[in-house]
Amino acid sequence: MTGTHRPSRRAVLGAGTGLAVAAAAGSRAGATARPRDAGGGRPPNIVLIMLDDVGYGDVSRLGSRRIRTPHIDGVGAGGVTFSQMYSPGPVCTPARAGLLTGRYAQRVGLPWVPGPGAPDGMPAYERTLGEILRERGYRTGIFGKWHLGDPAERPELNPLHHGFDSFYGIPGFNTDVPFPVYDGTEIVDRLEGAEQTGLPRRHTDRALGFVRRNRHRPFFLYLPYTLAHKPYYAERRFQGSSQAGPYGDLVQQADFHIGRVLRELRACGLEENTLVLITSDNGPDEHGTGGLRAGKGYTFEGGIRMPFLARWPQRIAPGTTYDDPACLTDVLPTVAAVTGCELPDDRPMDGVDLSAALRGGRPAAERVLYHYHDWTLNAVRRGRWKLHLPGRRNGLPPGPGGPRPPLLYDIDGDPGERHDLAAAHGRTVRELTELGARFDEEIQAGKDRALARARHG
Repeated sequence: MTGTHRPSRRAVLGAGTGLAVAAAAGSRAGATARPRDAGGGRPPNIVLIMLDDVGYGDVSRLGSRRIRTPHIDGVGAGGVTFSQMYSPGPVCTPARAGLLTGRYAQRVGLPWVPGPGAPDGMPAYERTLGEILRERGYRTGIFGKWHLGDPAERPELNPLHHGFDSFYGIPGFNTDVPFPVYDGTEIVDRLEGAEQTGLPRRHTDRALGFVRRNRHRPFFLYLPYTLAHKPYYAERRFQGSSQAGPYGDLVQQADFHIGRVLRELRACGLEENTLVLITSDNGPDEHGTGGLRAGKGYTFEGGIRMPFLARWPQRIAPGTTYDDPACLTDVLPTVAAVTGCELPDDRPMDGVDLSAALRGGRPAAERVLYHYHDWTLNAVRRGRWKLHLPGRRNGLPPGPGGPRPPLLYDIDGDPGERHDLAAAHGRTVRELTELGARFDEEIQAGKDRALARARHG
């Protein structure tokens, strides 16, 4: 398939062929098999924390001077910081769909944000990160915001049907109208406005209980916070704590609760063999992008470049950096590699195994990324170059007078996308245009099938 990558099933973090053998053995043994690493010991626990609408520049390790995030910073200082990690989409649902499936959200049929009562949701066809880990014997739990389908509209859209043993959280928006809180398949609360102030604490409390209950077996904890999505209702102790208003207060609140999770891992003796991943879904509504252009909803850098930090003391050297372009679709194949999981081989996987990057390695080949908004391909990234295609919603002001695509930027030298170089690099414009056209033809050819799966199962 044009523009797709089939990730290696071998771990690159010192396990070599052993993990591939372990993966095959696990597949033969079935979902009840206890996972083992290449040496016969326990594989890593996985803790995946996703913030909501938190910009690249709103983490102090990545440059913020108005928001303090010591616990998030500590994960990067003790592990690896990715400087160019991209979301699969500039809004919530496509980002989460790509993260959990390793595939562009267009392939999943979820390139937009379905509202309450919409029939769209995670198709049964897709194999999520929760599913592949549970098949390897992991206990799996999600505590927070799902936003991949409304279980009240279609019960099969509950995360419990997509690889998770436990679910405590919300199915979608946390806006000012009453929204449900689920405990498993049951709605246990309905919240609106300031009533949601303590919800992130409740999510964290459930996550801590999950860690304690499963400390003697491998687990996958997925903690997608509602912080710092609007409306901005911070706990009292965090109100006024930042220099970035109520939004910044929420980011600092999120950092506090992340610190609670990290302390629990340490208290349970799990810190050394737990891979902790921290990121955000898309750019901010109105706050810090670290000088990157535009924000949420746009495929300029401010809308899609995400903070991404990872720590695994047994395998990742402290203070590692990774500066090549990567995508949240890479999380699934990377986790699969380090845990010995089998990936589906009957569909294109857009993510690639970046396990070597966790220890400072470089990719074997130049990466090509395709940046969509909804069903429209807005931009193509290859190496240092990013081409914004004509006639797309790229975050440019309406009307005459401003620059119009095609726009070509050297992201390495101009991450703020200020200096269009299209006129001076016509060959690169043509090459990226052709790459985009071929890839988009493949995506559009699968559109009807993807939509049918998302809407009907």
